Amino acid sequence: MDEPRPRDGYLENGPVRLHYVEWGSARRPPMLLLHGMRDCARSWDVFAQSMASDFRVVALDSRGHGDSSWAGVGGYRYADYVSDVETLADRLDLREMALAGHSAGGRYAWSYAVEHPERVRALIVVDIDPDPFDPQTARDLAQIASEPDSWNTLDAFARRLGARQVHTSADMLRMHARALSKPAQGGGFVWKADMRTVTEYERPDLWDTWRRIPCPVLLLRGRQSSLLTHETAVRMRQALPTSQVRLAELEGGGHWFHQDFPGAFETTVRWFLADLPDGG
Repeated sequence: MDEPRPRDGYLENGPVRLHYVEWGSARRPPMLLLHGMRDCARSWDVFAQSMASDFRVVALDSRGHGDSSWAGVGGYRYADYVSDVETLADRLDLREMALAGHSAGGRYAWSYAVEHPERVRALIVVDIDPDPFDPQTARDLAQIASEPDSWNTLDAFARRLGARQVHTSADMLRMHARALSKPAQGGGFVWKADMRTVTEYERPDLWDTWRRIPCPVLLLRGRQSSLLTHETAVRMRQALPTSQVRLAELEGGGHWFHQDFPGAFETTVRWFLADLPDGG
C-alpha cells in the first residue's frame, strides 16, 4: 500500500539545495509535477496522491520555494529553473515521464521537454501562455510585492490565498496555507518563498519554444481564469499539429483549477494520458 504522505528527498544543483516529494512505487511510470510562482511541491498533494496508484509521482520545490533553499541575488533566472528540472530528472533517472506544470511551472516544463525530448512522453500545461507579457501576471506581481509576507494565524493566511483563489474550497485553502508557510520568530507565520522569486521573475517570449514541443500536449485552463485567456489558448492549440495537442477548458474554476476542482482535473488528465499513441 502507498504511503498516505509523500517521501522527502534532497539534491544539490550547484549552491542550491533542492527539495522534492515522492508518492507511489519507483517501479511505476514516472510523473513529474512543477508548481507555479509562490506555490510549492505540496500544492499538488491531492492530485499527486490520487495518481500514485498508477504512477511514481514526483513534485519539485523550485529554488526559493517550499523547502528548497533560497538562491540569492541573481539566482532566479529562467534558465536556472529549467536547470533544476534537468538536475532532478537526471538524478532520479526519470524517463518516458508525464510532465505537468502549473503556471510558471508549465513554462519550465515545456522548455525542458523541448531540450530533452527523449525523457518526456507527454506534457500537461496548466493555465499559462508563451507571451513575454501577460496583464494578469503583471497585476499579480505588483500586488504580491506590495502585500505583507507574514500573518498572525493560518486562517488569516488562508483568507489571503482565498482572495485570489476564489473558486478553491476552505479546506483546500487551509491545506495550501500550511504547505506554503512556516512559523515566524516571535509568533505567527511567514511565506516560505523568497520574495526575490517575484522581484527577479523572468518571463521570456516562448512562442518559438512552444511550437517546437515534440510530444503530445494537454493544454488545460479553468474558464474563469483571467491569466490564460480563451483567445490565447486557441492560438496555442493552433500553433501545434491538431493531432498533437488537446485543449481542455473546464468550467467553474480558475487559474488554480487543480485545487479548485481536483476530481475534474484528475479525470481530464487521465483522459488525456489514456489516449496516448501507445495506449497509455
